[in-house]
Amino acid sequence: KELADAIQLSDGIRRIDIDSIELHPSVLGILFQAMEGRLKSIDMCRVRFPGPDVVECYEIIAASIGRNHGLERLLWISNQIPSDDQADLLIESLIVNRAIKDIRMENCFNQDGVNGCRALTSLMTSGRPFQELDFSDNGLLGVDDAAAALATNPQLEKLFMNENQLNDRDAELIAEALKRNTILQELTLDDNSITSTGFQKLRTAIYDPSSL
Repeated sequence: KELADAIQLSDGIRRIDIDSIELHPSVLGILFQAMEGRLKSIDMCRVRFPGPDVVECYEIIAASIGRNHGLERLLWISNQIPSDDQADLLIESLIVNRAIKDIRMENCFNQDGVNGCRALTSLMTSGRPFQELDFSDNGLLGVDDAAAALATNPQLEKLFMNENQLNDRDAELIAEALKRNTILQELTLDDNSITSTGFQKLRTAIYDPSSL
């Protein structure tokens, strides 16, 4: 409550870091309401939600993000999303809030079968312009739909897909998408399982004059 009051009284706070803590619905309701319209960046790392309250916690966060039109950047790192339902709720709030341009969701989809590719695809096919999407360390196995979305030339400048166990087949799909994409300026694929064969496909796509 004291932190929420301080945020509302301050004209200088533009970013908040919430790290390594368990948050209950009562706290989230107070804190996120106070942040609306005041913060440009919310960084949440290694945050835990009580099991019985996890659905309510995501509902509070998603509702606040959707109406916080001062928010430009969300970091959601190592906060394990428990189900596709909660993932959909969070992703939809990011799509609805057209002020948000940068989204980093790292190490949060690769547990219990939660589909990170589905979330990434939803963002890229939303029609929303984004400067940066970072989906590193999410176990993005089978990127067919995400690559197909990239091929539609979404309004996306930077895409990070590091540490996702991507292989040569994934690289080939991404390479084909790049041939049709004229907007993406930066793609990072560090620490995957792509061999020289896959990287050659990517190089050919990048340096083809008719492509990116």
